[in-house]
Amino acid sequence: MQRAPEALTGRRFDLLVVGGGIHGLFAAYDAAARGLSVALVERDDFGSGLSFNHQRTIHGGLRALQHGNLQKTHRQIVERRTWARIAPHLIRPLPFLIGTYGQGTRSRLALRAAFAVYDRVGRSRNHQVPAELHLPACRLESRTTTRRLFRGIREQGLTGGGIWYDYQTRHPDRLTWTVALGAEAAGARLVNYVEAVGPRRQGDRVTGAEVRDVLTGQSFDVEASVTMLAAGSAAPSVMRAFGAAGAPPLLRAMNVLIDRPARDIALASKSARGRMLTAVPWRGQVLVGTDQSDGPVEESDRRPPAAAVEAFLDDLNSAFPELQARVSDVRFVHHGLTPGVGRHGGFDLLPEAIVTRHDTPGTRGLVTVIGVKYTTARAVAEQAVDAAVRMLDKRARACRTATAILPHADIADVEGRMIETLRRVGMTLDADVQEHLAGWYGTEAPAVIEHAARRGEMARLSPSRPVLSAEVSYAVETASAVRLADVALRRTPLGSAAHPGRAALEAAAAIMARMLGWSAARQEDEVTSVEAVYPALTGP
Repeated sequence: MQRAPEALTGRRFDLLVVGGGIHGLFAAYDAAARGLSVALVERDDFGSGLSFNHQRTIHGGLRALQHGNLQKTHRQIVERRTWARIAPHLIRPLPFLIGTYGQGTRSRLALRAAFAVYDRVGRSRNHQVPAELHLPACRLESRTTTRRLFRGIREQGLTGGGIWYDYQTRHPDRLTWTVALGAEAAGARLVNYVEAVGPRRQGDRVTGAEVRDVLTGQSFDVEASVTMLAAGSAAPSVMRAFGAAGAPPLLRAMNVLIDRPARDIALASKSARGRMLTAVPWRGQVLVGTDQSDGPVEESDRRPPAAAVEAFLDDLNSAFPELQARVSDVRFVHHGLTPGVGRHGGFDLLPEAIVTRHDTPGTRGLVTVIGVKYTTARAVAEQAVDAAVRMLDKRARACRTATAILPHADIADVEGRMIETLRRVGMTLDADVQEHLAGWYGTEAPAVIEHAARRGEMARLSPSRPVLSAEVSYAVETASAVRLADVALRRTPLGSAAHPGRAALEAAAAIMARMLGWSAARQEDEVTSVEAVYPALTGP
């Protein structure tokens, strides 16, 4: 996939999707696979918003069961299973442990009953799922085992614990990218760094959008019979620009990556503020979340203030005392703005996605998508595309995104194919590099190796990272990477868990500069921009 804004002009698309997060990408993929002509524009990079800033898990809706919402639990279990079917290479089972206490809703009796219902609702959770991804039934554990697995757990009143299983995304940014690849392979035209400025209208109907190329400043029109707004944290401003009502307030959501050794089990515990938090193993460290602001924040709130991070550290330390996390231990702050809702005099996260087919004068031909969960993004996109098809009043194929395996995400003999390719091109690679290439690229790994051999770029970007210099040029040539952040944070795992070192960023920027004609000043700006992502938790 190469960035080609010119491909958006000179024709009328059936559907224009505004927003390249997981919901917008799935909508473009679904619609194109059904036979519609599709364009998608994203003002930043694909998957760079909330789709980048989440806790790397695919949930089955156990929390919804606590509120008696069996239907929602069932939907999430179905979508969790769907991810295992369509992206088996990039998903793995992960156990979660929670302690039980005394009587009432947190007791062993209550959890035993909840687990029984959950397993019953999810009895088909492993249907047509690869055997290595089968999820065991929930189970209770003794007090002794719980204390051993959950070091530092609150002891007073502890009676034992319970374990359930969800999925963890092994490489979440790669997973999002495979959805983009699926959309492109189905015929959708996807262009990053193109911002929707406002609607095109014909009479009282929206017929596409006026857009601006963020990189060049050039403005042009994209014509479409139906326009879908799936703008994520930009929803309020984009919906206002298009005259669409119903934009939700935005809350700050935050997960922090703590420099603590992780065991291969996730822990769940209530904090002093009464919020249920989870501590998830991630790249050898501990990712804790999710914190949320007590009230709405402005759309321009690009990074959390230091005080908010420090308050969250106090809260997570009350839930997981063994961490004893300090500001200096924070390696990455995953931060995003997520839809909220006012209730009971306060604010909470929006519990369900909202798909709206607009039909007032000036908004006809418009669909808006307010997504809330990565887990259910595919199903929400299917619902939105169903609405778009009805508005087009044309025949379309049935949705296939629940069954078609995403590009390069199948479970296959990747290692064997890699070894064969290495032998053919006369290359040798360190074991950790081979493991990285197989794990990240899946069946695309041989193509990356051939690219590296052709360009003679076999060196690592950093001695401590298994990412090759060839992966930078590969991302530019084949994956619409035009900014250093695209490569360092999303097309490779170079810097998505912690600062990879300035030398690695400078080496990657130098490769992109040669390919894209950057000046020395532009190279420095790109490195500085990526470094700004990492914690500098001082000041107000």
